[in-house]
Amino acid sequence: MTPNKRATISRGSTAYARKRAVTACQVCRARRTRCDQKKPRCSFCETTGAQCVTEPGAQSSFDPASLAILARLESVENKLDALRGSTPRPSPPPTAESSTPQPFPSHQLVSSLLPQNLDQLLQWSVFERIRPTSTSQPHALAGFQPPHQPPSQPAALLGDELDPSACSHYLNDFFAHVHPKNPVLDELTARRVVRRVCLDGPGWDPESCLALLICANGAVAHPLTTQASTGEEMRRSTSRVLFQAAQKRLGIVLDVAGVVQAQCLFLAGVYLMSSLRPFDAWRLFQHALAMCQGFSSGDHPDPAAESIYWTCWKSEREVRWELGLPDFRDISLDAPQLFPSLPSPNQEEDMLRAWYFYLSEISLWRLEMDARVEIMRSLSEPAHENGLLEQLAGIADSTFEQITLWEQSLPSVVSIASPSPADPAVEDDVLRFVLRGRTTYINELISWPFVACVIAGRPITRRARNWALRGLQSHLRRLSHNEPGFYYRHHGTWLMVRSSTRSLCLLLAVAQDPSAHDLLPEGWKEMALRTMDMLRFWQHEIEGMECLVMQLDQWLSLY
Repeated sequence: MTPNKRATISRGSTAYARKRAVTACQVCRARRTRCDQKKPRCSFCETTGAQCVTEPGAQSSFDPASLAILARLESVENKLDALRGSTPRPSPPPTAESSTPQPFPSHQLVSSLLPQNLDQLLQWSVFERIRPTSTSQPHALAGFQPPHQPPSQPAALLGDELDPSACSHYLNDFFAHVHPKNPVLDELTARRVVRRVCLDGPGWDPESCLALLICANGAVAHPLTTQASTGEEMRRSTSRVLFQAAQKRLGIVLDVAGVVQAQCLFLAGVYLMSSLRPFDAWRLFQHALAMCQGFSSGDHPDPAAESIYWTCWKSEREVRWELGLPDFRDISLDAPQLFPSLPSPNQEEDMLRAWYFYLSEISLWRLEMDARVEIMRSLSEPAHENGLLEQLAGIADSTFEQITLWEQSLPSVVSIASPSPADPAVEDDVLRFVLRGRTTYINELISWPFVACVIAGRPITRRARNWALRGLQSHLRRLSHNEPGFYYRHHGTWLMVRSSTRSLCLLLAVAQDPSAHDLLPEGWKEMALRTMDMLRFWQHEIEGMECLVMQLDQWLSLY
């Protein structure tokens, strides 16, 4: 017998039934997927026209126990792949021999058919050319910023006491431009607190911290049509000095849980959001929300406690999702069940209008959470691709009808009806501006699966394609609705920059596919150019954005 040759072995006594192929073809091994080893080509290679090459197999030397261990390891590996939630690569179009719809794996469903934030979106293969590479931060576009250096000169406003005339101005701006979007304070009480702190000087108590935060946010606030100050101007502004004075008192705020303490944490987060420091703001929103748990229950809840709880809840949720932090990706689908109580009817008209807006926005949040629950329920049930898209189209139709009814039910003081849907009026009302922006998130949610399928090149039904068209139109409307606030610094500026960039990227992704050009809404290119101007304005304040803007400029120049 030649030493280099394998001896012939009788397998009669050692044979065992195989449940899967020992060796996959080279293509399936590279894709890390199962190979059915059909001859002359496996199913995948037959579908894609790839060359199916299988290495000569040798008789396995593994015993049944080893194979069982390998099978368990493969099961664990598959579960880890599912948890990573990476966006699947587009599947090849079906051939005549494989036209039967195939079911989606569950991890692919969650990753591709639910809206993703900007960082996740840029991981899609279609965006490889614009993926930022200039930073090693794991969340390059999430707005993580190092602490700012203190202003070069101390502000004249702070000393042993505050300047009453300057504080009165900041107080008026706060209640005109900040408070209506988040009415968590009683205006009369807040004005008395600020006046007292101005007269007596800031102490080391929660009320003094609250007064300083009101003035700090008021010093930043301007009308919607006013162009924002630059980041350098913010760092040298009186508002920052006021905020730093409030920061020194936040330790006292954390000592006891109460409504005033939660208000301080929330308003500190609002200032940080206006400074484009979303991660730091999110930490404060989360702490304020945790503090609210101690006084958010009871048979007769305090209206002030109700309002701060709801405000902290929605602020923490929207910032957390956009940050995409590894341990905080899952968003609870349970929204608070009760609406905050309306103030007494004898309140001033502006105060009542703020509450109409507040309740309208909360109802939108609840509508969005209900739609998300329905979508998640559909994704959890096994279904073929076309059948699943039909289910999602039904949910989209129902949700869109509810949005229409919601818009029709709005009081005239906060109505967002436009003279023409194709040519919305120039927005100069920040409350209507925010409500319109909130509706775009719901439209994005219900239309996302269909836009994602178009970008992935998957064959879809006529109904699904129609929803993809409506989805791209909603992304263009988002940019149009955001435009009045392109250069407006406020609580939601960072979120506006991120959502606008996401919509722009999706439009560009569809534009590169000639077969999908009929889905692009008219005027998208002009709106994209104006959006790029906005991104250039903010790019130096958001880490990683400058590199992305450069890449988007190059991509947009192709069209």
